[in-house]
This record gives sequence, structure tokens and C-alpha cells, in this order.
Amino acid sequence: AIASARPSTLDPNAAQLHRYAPGSEAVFLTELAAALAGEDRPGRTEAISDLAGLLRDGGEDVVIVWSERIGSEAAAALARVAALLGLDGRDGAGVLEIPSGANGRGLREAGVRPDCGPGLAPLPGEALGRDAPAIAQAAADGELTALYLFGTDPIRDQPDRALWETALHSAALVVAHASILTEGLREHASVIFPAESYAEKEGTVVHPDGRLQRQRIAIAHPDEVRSGWAVVAALASRAGVDIDARHSTDVFADLVAAVPFYEGLTVDEIGGRGVRWPERESAAAAANQVADDAVSEESFAAAGPALPNEGELRLGTYRPIWAAPECEISPALKFLIPDQQLELAPSDADWLGIAHGDEVTVAQNGTRINAKAFVRSSVPAGSAFLADGIEGEQSANALTEPLIEVHKA
Repeated sequence: AIASARPSTLDPNAAQLHRYAPGSEAVFLTELAAALAGEDRPGRTEAISDLAGLLRDGGEDVVIVWSERIGSEAAAALARVAALLGLDGRDGAGVLEIPSGANGRGLREAGVRPDCGPGLAPLPGEALGRDAPAIAQAAADGELTALYLFGTDPIRDQPDRALWETALHSAALVVAHASILTEGLREHASVIFPAESYAEKEGTVVHPDGRLQRQRIAIAHPDEVRSGWAVVAALASRAGVDIDARHSTDVFADLVAAVPFYEGLTVDEIGGRGVRWPERESAAAAANQVADDAVSEESFAAAGPALPNEGELRLGTYRPIWAAPECEISPALKFLIPDQQLELAPSDADWLGIAHGDEVTVAQNGTRINAKAFVRSSVPAGSAFLADGIEGEQSANALTEPLIEVHKA
């Protein structure tokens, strides 16, 4: 079964297919949880009841694959769905998160979160950090005067392009650590450290199912390129903080020591195939504690996205696989770079007087994006989709509200 706002190539293989408006994930999952719990709710669709029945009859092998992009409110509703289905502790069943970026699970387990330390340990109030939007706002307000961008150009990678442009203009110092010099970094960075490409890195990554795997160097570092951890260690030392990392093995030892459910893990144990840390006997107690902290059966009433006015559509975004600076600098890949296109339903195209392939303008609060219309029968009526991560000013991250106006150019 597939439930999503935007169509995908998986749709033809689905026993059931469910579409909801962009931003309605929490509403959809709340209704699904209520159906699984046997709660009567007015206006429940037959499709929701059918999906609940399919999941109940799924046996021992129900696996729910979900996207990190659904947000915390929808994730809480999904946790309730999983609890009602009794997926916890069942071999061959469970929930599998697809992170928005590579090694997302590994980064979180190592403590790359504003609210948790290594091992997902909650931080006390005085130690809480800021997430990316809060960092941008603090820099724009002058509260932060220096920014370190590690592996990102926020003008193309993060939501609210205008806020990040203000933040980078306002910061007195912008240090970037990047393998490709994008236009945003070229314009705003005071210092740029050349970073490793994926083929030059050594370390570990964690698969979404908890499998810790080794990442090995495939090609040597060119010129002055150093490992990311080595640059951070050198900067820390210059700032008077010695983190005592001289080799990648030191970094791995620090990681294992800091994350309770990695305790005792060795490079030899990881080997060539990796090891799922939740299956390690020594990690069982720590894994159960993480699960207990993460899963809640509390219900809530999801409000849903804003309703469009006449002439408006709900906006959804996605990132094309080829919307990447690697394609932009490679002569062999340049033909794959996507242009901005607006995906919309045939019924919406008809009342807007737009045909497939027409040039259109997407407007919101004075911001305009030019795109080419792409009419798709499987896009839900009342919704439209634009691409993120596109170089220049036509990326969807220039828009910050859930509703858009569309006009034929």
C-alpha cells in the first residue's frame, strides 16, 4: 500500500493507493490510527477503513516505510499506528524511516541534533542547541555573528531562501566546508575548506534499519583536501580545545565510547557486511530505552493544512535526484540538470487554462517562480508540486507558505 501526496513509480505495484494533500500527513495518519483503534469518527472515508483492514491482516511482515520529511506531528501519529499494530519486537516487522539526507540515522545517533546528545540522550534545557531555521533567524537578527557551513549551501539546500540570504549577509564570518564551490558559497563564504567527496571518505554510516557499515577510501585525497574530522580537530586545537583525534581510529573510538548502544563495537565486528546494532546482545537494554522514549500512544487532533482560496493551490515540494552541484560541474551530466516544472492535476490545469508544457508563473507574497507546466493525472486535485535544490532563484525554497497562485505566463 502506498500513501503519499505526490505520485511515484511505485504506484503501479500497489495493492492500495492513497493520495492526500501536501501537508496533510498528520491528518491522514491520525485518521488511520483512529480506524485501527476502532474509534468512530465522522467523515471517515472508506479508503482509510480499507487500509486499516489491510494492515491488520498483514500478518507478521508489516513494514511501514516513512519519510523524515513528514514532520514531528505526523511521526507521533505514525508511532501510534505502529503501537496499535503491535509491530514492536516482531521479527520481520516494524517502521523504517528514510532520512532526508545520507546517513541521517547515523548522525542523529552520534548526537547531531539540537535536543539530544550522543545515543539520543535528551539534553537539559540550558544545553539545548538550535535547529537550522533557528540558526538562520539568530544570524539574521545579529545574535550569531559567525556561521560554519559543513557540507551545505543553505541557500539551495534549506527552506526559506530569503532568510538564509539575510543570515549570510548579516554574519561577520562565514566558514564553509564543501567539496564543490556553489554560487551561494562563492558569494557569502569568508573561508572555504575543501572537503572530501564521497569516494575519499573513511568512517562509518548507519543504514536506516540500524546496520552500522564501514565507509572506505576509494581514491586518495587531492592536493590540500583533508578529512572533515581532521579539519574540525585542527580548528578546535587552535581555539584551545584539544579533542585528541590524530587518526580516524581515534574518531571511531570516541564514537563508540559516546554512544551507549555502540559500546564494545569494533571495526573487526563491523567487517565487510556491517552489523545491526539493535541485534547485539549488549545493546538490547539501550535499544529498548531509546524505543520507549520515542514511541507514544497518545492521540491528538491534527488540524491539517490551510484551505486554499479561489485561485490557490496547496504547494508540495520534492528534490529531483539530479538537482545537485555534482551534475552542474560535470560535462557528462549537465544534460540531466532539471529545469523547474510545476506538476498539477488535469482538473486544475483546465480551470486555470493551462496546457501541458505551457510556461507558468507561481506567485506567493510577491515572490515569483517561473516554471513549465507538467500535467499529471495522479497529482491530487487542488495541489501542485515544485522542485527544491535547483540552482538559482527558481528553486521552491524561495516560497515559505503552503498556498500558491498559478498564472499562465
